Amino acid sequence: MGSGISTEPATNIAIKELATRNVMSGYHVKYEFPQNVTCITYIEYDAERTFRKTTTVVEVLRDKSTLVKVLPRGEVYKHVNIWVGENAAGLPTSLKNGLVGFKVEKKWMEKNNVSESFITLQWYNRGWEPLDTIKTGEDEKYVYFESETPGYSFFAITEYEGEETELQKTLRSLAGSKKDGTAREPMKAAKMLLAIALPLFLVVAGYCVLKKKI
Repeated sequence: MGSGISTEPATNIAIKELATRNVMSGYHVKYEFPQNVTCITYIEYDAERTFRKTTTVVEVLRDKSTLVKVLPRGEVYKHVNIWVGENAAGLPTSLKNGLVGFKVEKKWMEKNNVSESFITLQWYNRGWEPLDTIKTGEDEKYVYFESETPGYSFFAITEYEGEETELQKTLRSLAGSKKDGTAREPMKAAKMLLAIALPLFLVVAGYCVLKKKI
């Protein structure tokens, strides 16, 4: 993938924006999208091959791309295609140090109870791969992020908390055991109290019966 000629069905494209630059091997390239109609604010990379006049197309989708098989893990903010030029201009073999700048609405994060620290751009490469993502700023409406990417094709802006590590599994298990132990303590105390009180009750009851006979 990585072609500037989109093969995404038009019915699945909500909005798109284009930008054109000259791409020369050994030079840094940055595409900005001044119309500001998508969630992608810029892409940039170091060109490894020469393509000269190259158009990048950003497509914000209505749903998952029809060209990928599965949904990414986590809550999805936007599905996005980024097509860089033609003749494999957007593939990892044609570039290095790739970056994607994007923005996420604060209202969406508040509505879905999403922490900005978990916002992650995922890239599809025979499967979804979470990319290193950092916050770069914010304004009244948006929080801005930047992600490193090996290439350009299918992306999803997501809330991604990562795979559960063995340590996290252990801590969760211990937390569960602690809760069970806490719940069992009152029962243990109640049984001990009953063991002490019952004989005492029988002694008192026997004394009362004996006193009545006398």
